[in-house]
Amino acid sequence: MNKSLALLLFPLISWGAQDVFDMPRLYPQHRQFVQEIIQSVRAGKIEEMEAVSRKAIDVFPQDATWHYNLACALSYRSDKTESLNMLERAIDLGFRNSKMIEEDRDLKNLSKEPRFKELLQKAIQLQGKPIVGVVQPQATTSVMGHPVKIEASNTSWDFDKGCFHTLLTLVPPSLNKISNYAPDYAGPASKAIQQWMKEGTASGNFGDLYLNRDNGHSALAFTNFPGLTPIIYGADAKAKQANIGLPNAFFIYPLVGNASIAITAGPFWRSMPRAIQTDPYQPSTAFQWMLANQCWLYPAHRDYTAETGDLYPVNMPYYIISKGSSFSDMPFMEAILATYAALRPETKQTLVSKSLLVPTVQMILRATQKTIKKPEDYLTGLAHPIVFDATNLNVEAMVKMAHELTPQNIPLPVALRTLKDAETENGIDYFDQRAEGLFDTPFAIARVVRGVRTKTRTMTLEALIPGIPQPSAPFVWKLLQGDPTKVTIKPLTANASQVEISVDYHGVYRPNPTAWMTSRVEIGCFLKTGEYYSMPSFVSFAYLPNEERLYRADGKVQSVDYNNPNRRYADPVITLPKKWKDLYDYDSKGQLKGWYRTRKTGSAERFTYAGHKTLTTDKLNRPLQTCGVQYIPRHEGENIPTELTYVDNLQQLFIYSYATDEDLIGTFKQDK
Repeated sequence: MNKSLALLLFPLISWGAQDVFDMPRLYPQHRQFVQEIIQSVRAGKIEEMEAVSRKAIDVFPQDATWHYNLACALSYRSDKTESLNMLERAIDLGFRNSKMIEEDRDLKNLSKEPRFKELLQKAIQLQGKPIVGVVQPQATTSVMGHPVKIEASNTSWDFDKGCFHTLLTLVPPSLNKISNYAPDYAGPASKAIQQWMKEGTASGNFGDLYLNRDNGHSALAFTNFPGLTPIIYGADAKAKQANIGLPNAFFIYPLVGNASIAITAGPFWRSMPRAIQTDPYQPSTAFQWMLANQCWLYPAHRDYTAETGDLYPVNMPYYIISKGSSFSDMPFMEAILATYAALRPETKQTLVSKSLLVPTVQMILRATQKTIKKPEDYLTGLAHPIVFDATNLNVEAMVKMAHELTPQNIPLPVALRTLKDAETENGIDYFDQRAEGLFDTPFAIARVVRGVRTKTRTMTLEALIPGIPQPSAPFVWKLLQGDPTKVTIKPLTANASQVEISVDYHGVYRPNPTAWMTSRVEIGCFLKTGEYYSMPSFVSFAYLPNEERLYRADGKVQSVDYNNPNRRYADPVITLPKKWKDLYDYDSKGQLKGWYRTRKTGSAERFTYAGHKTLTTDKLNRPLQTCGVQYIPRHEGENIPTELTYVDNLQQLFIYSYATDEDLIGTFKQDK
């Protein structure tokens, strides 16, 4: 089977009888089906491919591509009838790429069938034509400043991106000239913005969208911003709760949105930003919202308080977190909308067309905070807190900087790429369900430092500006949070486009005498374009608060206590609790022999350098017969985080041998 994996991920729009607002609930199943079919294709297991496709069709009966995948699997049968039936059904439902159908090697078994050629002609004839029995969503036309509903009639679901597309066409109000609406502007910095609107040098909020996703709990007084178009949800969307939570819809217009809510119960309580940071898919989606000119705001709630400390594992520029709970986001909402309104029309048009609106507004917010006393402060942590305090907002400075921007001096954000990273192995270097890499996105890269073997974690990164191979100014890398004696940033190129970053173990620490406790180290990368530095692109290193590590003078691990002796909170989405302590053992040359593990009950268990559990020893007390170890999650009850435990894997037995009596490390082979 030679099926192209690109086909399996072909962008799909949900047409058909299924309620489009069911898709957020069903989409995780689709994503799981995609992973399963990729695995079956790679393994060449046609029966599994057929089974997965049938399961997917049961859930998505109107989906063309799953019918096409099933046709491909069935084509290997001697009887081609059902395969051809599925292919025709896929074409009827909208899969009409005749070239792909004709060239797909999984369908070559059908190529000699007369009906196959008929179906190819059918796909060609139906290309671009409506799907029978399906009403395609149409754009809703509305006057700027008047509410627009998200309804099934104007909304589709994109399986590729996992979100809605709502089609809108906004038309200017009858008066047309922005200057006529200057007296109606009642947002922040009204004196300056009203004057600029009268002069015709400010955009106002005409063409901007506002979207609330907390069911009106923290709702903006949108009439203070003439031209601002609120997006509201129709009854069908509300019935399926498509109106609450993280963003889930693309629009062609710039948008400011908020969700002043949090998950407050159960072991997985968290604010919306922490939900984004710890989800495998949401960071990439948050980046997509930024590219779509959507600026989102969320309160920190309990994730950033004097009692809990700073619980965020990542700093990223894709949204704004406000200090506090409900309604703490409102001053920032108003400040961002005022900044949008202050932009010159030609500048705003350029920012929107190049997907630079939100990165530029992020820069403006950070550069104008009251904590910034001198220009060089922008390259320090003072300008880039994980959570923003409304008392540090300077809206007058924000709108002034926005108004002074021209299309020629827009700062360009820095894209980051990992070139080389630490190699760690689960069951040897660390013990957990997730790997060290939380995510890699263009403007934020995040690692959880799970590997315990060495005190220092190193990675090599590249900075670039897409479309500009050699920027005239050098890239600037700065430690924004962390102990400067424990972090080294080594440039590898003349313009610092490549750097090697080394970070020594921090654990839980206080960044400065007045800061709250944290376990995150963060580094920012900047580029100066004309007179402005870009917003920061972040590299974050998070440590696990429920661990206590000790390192030797040579930087090698001495012990790790996983029992959480200080009873610190650790996010159960990132790490599973463990109840043991490891003491590491070395030979006279500093080579790792293994470790001894103690639990609250029972004697110490001995592990080799390869993570095998020792069953018997030789006369010199060296491991002789060992077994593999299987680490498994154990769920103890409702509202109790799943714990990580382990069992002997006696299906994997190993025998160790030694070159000499002085050899304390040895080599091993599997015991057959």
